[in-house]
Amino acid sequence: MRDKVLIYADTGCADVNVLKDSLIQYFRPRHCSVELTDANEILRCNALNDKVLAFFMPGGAATPYRRKLQVLGNDKIRTYVQNGGVYYGICAGAYYACRKTIFEEDVPGLKIIDEYGLNLVNAQAIGTLHRELNIAPYEKSAAAAATVKLVGINNEQYIAHYHGGPYFIPDDNTENKILAYYNLAKIKPAILWRPFGKGKVIVSGVHFENTGEAFLQTINRLQKHSGNEQKIADELLMGEKLRQKLFNKLMSFAEH
Repeated sequence: MRDKVLIYADTGCADVNVLKDSLIQYFRPRHCSVELTDANEILRCNALNDKVLAFFMPGGAATPYRRKLQVLGNDKIRTYVQNGGVYYGICAGAYYACRKTIFEEDVPGLKIIDEYGLNLVNAQAIGTLHRELNIAPYEKSAAAAATVKLVGINNEQYIAHYHGGPYFIPDDNTENKILAYYNLAKIKPAILWRPFGKGKVIVSGVHFENTGEAFLQTINRLQKHSGNEQKIADELLMGEKLRQKLFNKLMSFAEH
């Protein structure tokens, strides 16, 4: 029985506490524990076994993921999904899952073009959307973040926190299915899923786990109240029902 959810927490990962809290709220009533894991446990301790319902690769920086996991770790993740597991890639975890990453191609010092990841998704992951959203190229501050509106394939409306994630260009003739688009002047795929062997892969350019309340608590704790930080918090708080709707939809892929 698969009764455990794992979150990767190792070099390169951003703070995963909000993700963990959101997953606990969803999965604990469904009798699944939520735990952290790392590269060592994946490589040497068979962490990704048949007890794991879903594995979350969070935001942060994908290059350190590759350095820690290397070929063997990537193979173990792919085998886990192939055998019926569910992979969720959020932001950096989404870049890492795709066939090719194109990151800040026009920004000196940030540019990354590589095919170094898991290759779970036959698509290019391209970011960031700093020009489309009128924000800064990627940095760790809220100057490079925004609240974005998404539209689903049946015109469902969603809202989510964006900070450096990709949009996707699926390869032709693949099993990739678009779940939501960025609702911009030119819409671009924001969330994809695909079957992979007996399992599933979900990749998201947005932080669907981030609530307005959690974001507000973070800026209060760090005493950061710039106009943009407060604006993001306010917009997420007002759009919480739409964010929660998206979160629940994506989590449902782990249940059937």
